[in-house]
Amino acid sequence: MASNIEKLGETLQGRMRSVRQTGKGVQLELAQIGAGGKLVPDVSPGPIPIGEYSICRIVSGKVMKEGKVAADDMHMEDIRYEGLKEGDRVLLAWCGNEPVVIDLIAEEGGDENAG
Repeated sequence: MASNIEKLGETLQGRMRSVRQTGKGVQLELAQIGAGGKLVPDVSPGPIPIGEYSICRIVSGKVMKEGKVAADDMHMEDIRYEGLKEGDRVLLAWCGNEPVVIDLIAEEGGDENAG
């Protein structure tokens, strides 16, 4: 039977292995929402087409599971990104290889609620 120290060592070793396999941790950078909803990172290669990056629910104003849309043989949820528009500056987190928009950057001296 393994001691508690051995169990802790195995747990830590497994966690270190999984972190090493992802290749990188979370990285942050600024980006902009471009034409057609494309995400244009300031540093990383882009643009990233809509649907190939994630957006945090609160920032996006996303309508969650409102309905189903049939497209050929596929059924997709009716998802709209109402909270972001072309020209918006956003904070982008890279979670491994997945880009995730985590917040909207308010312009200095501007009113982020003005529309």
